[in-house]
Amino acid sequence: MRATQQEAVNTTEATAPDTTEATDTTEPTPDTTDPGIVMPEVDPIEWGECDDEAAEGNPDLECATLTVPLDYADPEGDTIDVVMVRQPALRRREGAVLFNPGGPGGSGFDPIAYSGDYIQESLGLEAFDIVGFDPRGVDRSGGIRCLDDDYIDETLYLDWTPDTPEEERLLEEDETAFDDGCRERYGDTLRHYSTANTARDMDMIRAGLGDDQMSFLGISYGTYLGGVYATLFPERVRAMVLDAAYEPNGDSVEEQYLTQVVGFEEAFNNWAAWCEENTDCAFHADDVPARWDALFQDLDDNERAGSDGRIAHQAVMDTATSAALYSESEWPVLAQALADAEAGDPDGLFSLADSYRGRNADGTFNTLFQSIGVILCASGIEDEPIPDPEAFLEELQEKAPRAARDVVLEDLEDSGNNCDGLMDDQPVVELDYSGDGPILVVGGLNDPATPFRWSEEMTDALGPNARLLTFTGEGHGQLLTSTCVTDYEAQLLADLELPDEGTVCDPDPKVEKPAWWDSQPVPPGVGPVESLPAVGNALGLSDTVGFGDIRRSTLDPEATIKAYNDAFDAAGWEVLGSEPVDDLGDTWRGSYFTPEGDFVVIFAMGPEAFATDAFDAAG
Repeated sequence: MRATQQEAVNTTEATAPDTTEATDTTEPTPDTTDPGIVMPEVDPIEWGECDDEAAEGNPDLECATLTVPLDYADPEGDTIDVVMVRQPALRRREGAVLFNPGGPGGSGFDPIAYSGDYIQESLGLEAFDIVGFDPRGVDRSGGIRCLDDDYIDETLYLDWTPDTPEEERLLEEDETAFDDGCRERYGDTLRHYSTANTARDMDMIRAGLGDDQMSFLGISYGTYLGGVYATLFPERVRAMVLDAAYEPNGDSVEEQYLTQVVGFEEAFNNWAAWCEENTDCAFHADDVPARWDALFQDLDDNERAGSDGRIAHQAVMDTATSAALYSESEWPVLAQALADAEAGDPDGLFSLADSYRGRNADGTFNTLFQSIGVILCASGIEDEPIPDPEAFLEELQEKAPRAARDVVLEDLEDSGNNCDGLMDDQPVVELDYSGDGPILVVGGLNDPATPFRWSEEMTDALGPNARLLTFTGEGHGQLLTSTCVTDYEAQLLADLELPDEGTVCDPDPKVEKPAWWDSQPVPPGVGPVESLPAVGNALGLSDTVGFGDIRRSTLDPEATIKAYNDAFDAAGWEVLGSEPVDDLGDTWRGSYFTPEGDFVVIFAMGPEAFATDAFDAAG
């Protein structure tokens, strides 16, 4: 084995020490799809204190590492360390719920480290461990890095319309750089980073927890991972929630391409219609698509520099727009970012685009966009050649003129050869579930990334113990976003109860502005309302929970809240109290009742609050 592979695999096998919680060594169930694979025995997982920056805000979290075979057909060979975090059960333990956010290549560790306690409480899972893990090839678990961060940063937003020889050179080099780097660093080992092997890792985790069965919560591509686990280990499934289903089997490449591209085009049109109808949309116009097109062209003609010196052009704007269309809560953020870019400040576009691409503020990256292609190829999910690329490109551009703007003929002509530079053809797991554990599949009618049809297909593939729940609103994945969907997901995971056939969830109603809102007292030192939607999103402020706005204050946080206390008290409001918010640092909170009986909370945040991990994680 090459030394350069050691960041992805271990060349010596490790054994996890005993734990007091799981007393018996548990043997995983035999793999039902490959009788040649004998799953190794697993010692109980030893959980301990988390030494990870992401877990600093929650002292209840526990972390562990489980060593698994790189190749399950060679269990005595090289290994990978799978890194896990859990929010422990708060009362008598009934089992564990494993979580995967999708990708493929998304970290399952980070969401649980940041929000495991909230997920546990919101889903009524106090009797269950909530376990997140980075799948093999992702971040902490031997994250795949075929390219260095410096190179990725240089080529992250390549100009599609190169104007200089240097831009042309970067475009040409980028076509082969990833495959070349992967072959050099990993050789032929990348074929082991498959969805099937990740499912086997999950069964090792289940066994290491000492549980006979496992519950699972998967979003987006995580739904396919859950389906593969259910196919390989049907008797080990207690319950599954598969939210925003991804079903790679059955579609031609044209259907896959067209379905997703048209989905994003429709999401863009819905965003534009919202912005046209709402005068408080920062990018409001009579014709928002035309205004978007004008800015898009202007960014090609007149590039803008961000505060860190990076140049924003069309690729940054396109990525930022796509990123925001995943969630309706990001619509105001996109509008503000576009308006700022129009005025010469592209930082908002970079913020959206960087978050989507896994770029940190210091120019380092997570492994999402390096592992995603490898995992797809290793899982046998490869496009078939398109019979008539030119005709199909015309169809794409006709049906999705903006979403298909960056699709070029060469991409379509190369379809079917995407994995040739990485590995030989690999088998794909076709979903076929024979277990008794109930599975809830959630599909959104206006999901731009995983269209509703895929949820229908996954439900059919998983058989009679799978049930489809339909969401009629916008967005990709509805866990903790739709109250209706979240309630049904909680009902299944906690109580094993599926909704009735044909159940439909509508979006939560939005809270309207109270009649008294514009006449509320505003103390001296506090300015007018500003449009800062990214701040509201980071604080978790939702217009389906309450109505709110954002102002700037010249006072420090404590003085700001005291000023509000005095102003509201003088106006006849009931001042319930004020206190610092430790999790955000440099933040104070005041609570009040209006004379009309409405409950009001004010957060006053100082500069230090915006630099905390809690705020970064929320945003």
